[in-house]
Amino acid sequence: MREGLSRPLWLAVIVAAFALPLFIGLGARDLENDEAIYSYAVDSVLSTGDWLNPILSPFESTRFLEKPPLKFWIVGAPIALGLLPHNELGFRAWDALFGAIAFLYVFALGRRLAGPACGIVAVFALFVYRPLLFEHGLRDNAMEGPLFLSYCGGVYHYLAWASRERQKHAAHAAAVMLYFVLGFMTKFVASVFLPIILVAATLSNRGALRKSLVEWRLWSLLAFVSIALIAPWFVYQYQNEGTGLFRVMFGEHVYARFTASLDPGHVHPWSFYYLTMFRQMGYSGTTWLAITGAVLLLVNTVRQPSLDKLLIVYWFVIPVALISTGTSKLHHYLYPFLPPVALAAGYGPAWLLGATRSHVDRMMSAVHRRWIAARAWKPGIVNSLLALAVIATFTAALTLVLGRVDVDVLNVTVFRNSSVERPLVIALVLATLGGQGVLAARALLPAILLVAVLPINEYRNTLRELPQEHHPVRTTSACLERVRSTELAAGKVAPGIYAIGGERWFLHSYFYYLRKVGGWQEGPADERTLDRGLFEPGQQRPIMIGDAQYGQLRLRQGEALDKIPVLRLREVFLLMPGPYAVCAPAPQQRSGQ
Repeated sequence: MREGLSRPLWLAVIVAAFALPLFIGLGARDLENDEAIYSYAVDSVLSTGDWLNPILSPFESTRFLEKPPLKFWIVGAPIALGLLPHNELGFRAWDALFGAIAFLYVFALGRRLAGPACGIVAVFALFVYRPLLFEHGLRDNAMEGPLFLSYCGGVYHYLAWASRERQKHAAHAAAVMLYFVLGFMTKFVASVFLPIILVAATLSNRGALRKSLVEWRLWSLLAFVSIALIAPWFVYQYQNEGTGLFRVMFGEHVYARFTASLDPGHVHPWSFYYLTMFRQMGYSGTTWLAITGAVLLLVNTVRQPSLDKLLIVYWFVIPVALISTGTSKLHHYLYPFLPPVALAAGYGPAWLLGATRSHVDRMMSAVHRRWIAARAWKPGIVNSLLALAVIATFTAALTLVLGRVDVDVLNVTVFRNSSVERPLVIALVLATLGGQGVLAARALLPAILLVAVLPINEYRNTLRELPQEHHPVRTTSACLERVRSTELAAGKVAPGIYAIGGERWFLHSYFYYLRKVGGWQEGPADERTLDRGLFEPGQQRPIMIGDAQYGQLRLRQGEALDKIPVLRLREVFLLMPGPYAVCAPAPQQRSGQ
């Protein structure tokens, strides 16, 4: 279904409005907890050159065996080659790229399912789903970016394989295999739902089943290639670790998570994913679109089943039902299964546009014959009308991003616009008067409908949040490093971080940044050691201490403690005595992270 704009123009909209913004402000935030674990592993392969054995935070020699190391290789290689900086931006750039490519796949799937409007609404719904971008999501150095892409790319290329003639199908089948390998070698077990939903869709569709049986040799070969790509690292680590490899990977991080939990805070009821998803979509204003579109999609799937619709339905229903049976649940486990929900959100507007398009074309043609063609507009007037229509459309696009457009001349506002719909309607009228009513209706009516139904303010809020700076631990750590270097240059001792009660408040992000300040030493709240670190010149050092121990310290030291600058973090205080006081945080940072 074509809806006015050509495919390159639609793709340009997706890239400009959703893909490129993923790269904004990648270095503006501290690495979060899991990010710090993975970044520590990347640091280890860069420093040691041992790419097969990344190290697990917060240890110095324990191998990282929770997941295969493909993501560490992907992130570390361009840093080692000098193509990316060795910092937060370099760590996260690949994740933003994975997310951007995945958005293009989601648009392509929506276009295939119901037209470009379906694709663009789907990408919009994902973009304003805040946790997907800001909480262990597509802009973090985590495993969700490549896993998210593996599902989007795998589903798209499977559908392309199923609909292609024999001479063009093999490349798409190979792409399905490679995306599965990408997912498996980054978050292994989480990727197994991809072949499950593909097989389920194949068994439900005669055409796909017939084609897969005819081409069993191709899929057998690709299965063999995927095993050949996956197996070497597992064989190597089994030789090093023996059954310990499977105890860590499958026993602790699969079986324990499904049947109990490594963290009691991860235990939730079976409804957790469904309720969390709809609650978050409620925050972003897309719940009604998803519910309406899902009903339409399910009805049409029953009435006119097709491989496309079946696969989109299975993509959400099967994996989410299965992961809901486990006890340990985290919101980001749901991310790879959000695209079908977003596609359902786009299905309703696309269906409406498709159902009304022929009527709109006839109406605009009648308007042209009766009112426009009869008026012999001069070419100059026609060109002026069309130029004004383009300006009005551009104004709508600027207003979409900025929220308001003001034009000032000599400190006097001569033009102001805060509506996106109004300039689009004006553009439609002007283009119609210029004799291009049918073309303008095909291009602008979908835009007017989408602006009317989509929560545009949420899009603007997301854009505003992307570049926001928040890196108290990184900034403080850098300052503490400089002070310690000065102390060492002056011949002083300058011991590193002393961490008290870390078993209660420890986060890998603290360790990742602050270990650089002379190392990380954990110990008890021994009064003598603590007092020396806080008050004895030449022995003063940064001290991290939990809430309870800090309260006891205040009772013991009283006003003397008020003179020591402190950075308040989650359930922990970072005290900076003596020369480290120059690293005192700004007032707005003292309230916590």
